[in-house]
Amino acid sequence: MKSAYELEQDSLEVLTPACELLRPSQWRAGVVFASPHSGNIYPQSFIERSMLSIAQLRKNEDIFVDKLFGPCVAAGAPLLSARFPRCFVDVNRSEDEVPPGWCDKPKKCSVRAQAGLGVIPTHINETSSIYRRAPDADIMPLRLNKLYRPYHNALQGLIEECVKRFGQALLIDCHSMPGFSPMGARRPDIILGDRFGKSCHPDTLARVQGIFRAAGYSVSTNYPYAGGYVTSHYGRPENGVEAVQIEINRDLYLNPVTLAPKKGYDNLAEDLAQITRSLIQAFIPNSRAAQ
Repeated sequence: MKSAYELEQDSLEVLTPACELLRPSQWRAGVVFASPHSGNIYPQSFIERSMLSIAQLRKNEDIFVDKLFGPCVAAGAPLLSARFPRCFVDVNRSEDEVPPGWCDKPKKCSVRAQAGLGVIPTHINETSSIYRRAPDADIMPLRLNKLYRPYHNALQGLIEECVKRFGQALLIDCHSMPGFSPMGARRPDIILGDRFGKSCHPDTLARVQGIFRAAGYSVSTNYPYAGGYVTSHYGRPENGVEAVQIEINRDLYLNPVTLAPKKGYDNLAEDLAQITRSLIQAFIPNSRAAQ
């Protein structure tokens, strides 16, 4: 019988490499797309340790987001996607957001980490534990070294390359959200997050918002999703690097029970292909000055 450490090694082997980078034949504008939560590889050794079904685990996943934004590559911008699931490692958290039992200073652990929703999640929400038996702290450096850091190293490298090429970079961090709030109200089609004006210039947010609205989508900003660690960490407008988080309402394209595409998927995919082209076109050097 394999030890927990050996099972962890089995999972990490299946999940290596940590991410997939698709590059355009011609990088046309200072834009980088990333999908940190669409990873859908669930190692058997991880499934066996979980008390949740695959369907339950996948409800924590940004299903199909990497595919929906995939046309950005043909349009002229790179796309970085995590291969591992969010419930295994969450790259939209700081690497020091760990459960209190793994923390040198438990009182300083974030509220999310205390709830098991940190960088190495132990829950998929406040009440649903992932594991039959809580993992030991020695898995943390393994997952950080094999998955978390390679993803962020790749993203940082892309942003730096983008700045060298174009003098600036706009990171589009791509996500999806449940279609309805806990109170039952339908959320807007799109929610854009800029950390309440901190991660990008106002005109950049307005331009992204206008492109989605011109395509017929309802758009709001920052509530209840203002952007997470990725947006706040990389968004430095004063240094020429901006970041915007995009949340797509899953009610537009996903059956919440079967987790299969529903009728609206093809229409959304077609629209997003045009929207990504428009976004890239809008940020081609000198395009803003020309408008």
